[in-house]
Amino acid sequence: MGTKEITETAYLRAEIERLASDNAHLAGKNALLEAENAELRARVSELEAQISALTEKVATLTKLVFGTSSEKNKPVEPRRGKDDVTSEKRARGQQPGSPGHGRRDYSTLETVEVIHDVAEDERICPGCGAPYAAFGEETSYQIDWQVHIVRHLHRRPTYRRTCKCQTRGMLVAPV
Repeated sequence: MGTKEITETAYLRAEIERLASDNAHLAGKNALLEAENAELRARVSELEAQISALTEKVATLTKLVFGTSSEKNKPVEPRRGKDDVTSEKRARGQQPGSPGHGRRDYSTLETVEVIHDVAEDERICPGCGAPYAAFGEETSYQIDWQVHIVRHLHRRPTYRRTCKCQTRGMLVAPV
């Protein structure tokens, strides 16, 4: 063997050792990456399970908080003709198209009139002392359900200012 062949053989053996070292290094790195990949896949599985559980919990809590909507309409069914003999029950409550009840008329009840007036000393302007003049009244009703029913008529005279002072322009008796 010549010197050239010996040099080439030595070079190739050194290259083989370097490649074997690189291969061992890359194999170790590959093993680490595969282990990390397995850990990350396990973590992803755990997180997906947690997301699923939390989504289910949110749905349950939303249903508890909001419940079923009372405003949902029933599915529209085709109207049946007069000739249909099917016996369907009417829906409970007030029927569509029927008149309502309106307010009750309590004018026939016994009426007790109560007058709530402003005290005399308050019917004077605090700025100049001019009196307030009568200015109508506010009326309200109160129904008392007792052993016997009585309608109370509350009259509250109102007074307007007769001067030009910058105080209250109108007085109304307290209830």
